[in-house]
Amino acid sequence: MATWKPSTRLLGFALAALSAALLLSCNGDGGDGDGSGSPTAQGSPSPQASATTEPTPTPNLTPELSPEPSPVPATQNVFGNPGFEEGRDPWFSLKPPDFELADVAHSGQNAAYLNMRDAPETAGAKVYYLVQEVKPTEFPEVISGYYRVDNWVKGTQKQYLQFVAIVFGAENRPPEFPNHQIRYLLSGISEEPFKINNAKFVFLTKEEPVQGEWIPFKVNVKQDFQDLWGAVPVNYERIRLLFEVRFDEKVPGVGTPEADVYYDDLYFGPAAGASVP
Repeated sequence: MATWKPSTRLLGFALAALSAALLLSCNGDGGDGDGSGSPTAQGSPSPQASATTEPTPTPNLTPELSPEPSPVPATQNVFGNPGFEEGRDPWFSLKPPDFELADVAHSGQNAAYLNMRDAPETAGAKVYYLVQEVKPTEFPEVISGYYRVDNWVKGTQKQYLQFVAIVFGAENRPPEFPNHQIRYLLSGISEEPFKINNAKFVFLTKEEPVQGEWIPFKVNVKQDFQDLWGAVPVNYERIRLLFEVRFDEKVPGVGTPEADVYYDDLYFGPAAGASVP
């Protein structure tokens, strides 16, 4: 009786498939730290080396890092250009669409503007954000600032505002993560939008955004890292801060997410100097 032997061609196909699977298992997602190429961070929105179900591009992974920021004293606001009066820099966006400057300001002449406009066929997640990376000499106490929402059209259930603090390479981070983070939900959502292993969520409100008013926010991020992660980060490479409007899990052909979102007078520093009393 003839004995069947695998052909050279079939063996080649099998080896190629095995190689591709191994390659995928070794690569991480890129982004703002939340699974969104913002992070992360954020939906957009914030990716990490360990498994996560985060459905978006939000900043989180080392391949997305910009040049290392210079150390700055933690005795002051460590944000450069916190009121956008000097133009855009050193703020940036990790991925399009980019943020703009607008004269709808809380103080001064300018604010950062996120123009959310998406067609019904848009699917999944999308993040609109502005980002700054800093390296304070010690971990600051407070993040504060103001946001404003106009023209809020909820095109999908998970459409919301958040800001994200991502700490890269801290000496005392959980060893399985390249970074760890806290995501502060400002408005528009009443439950955690997704599961992400290297992030903790904190709700500032679970309501839909108030429209046409500047809304203050203020958190003790230093205490929150202590309470939620068990330690204040030390000896870190950098801290990435993202201020976002985003959506997740949008069904194609259903809804048209729309909003005009502004951020101004942003602060990251000692409690005594916070922009919000």
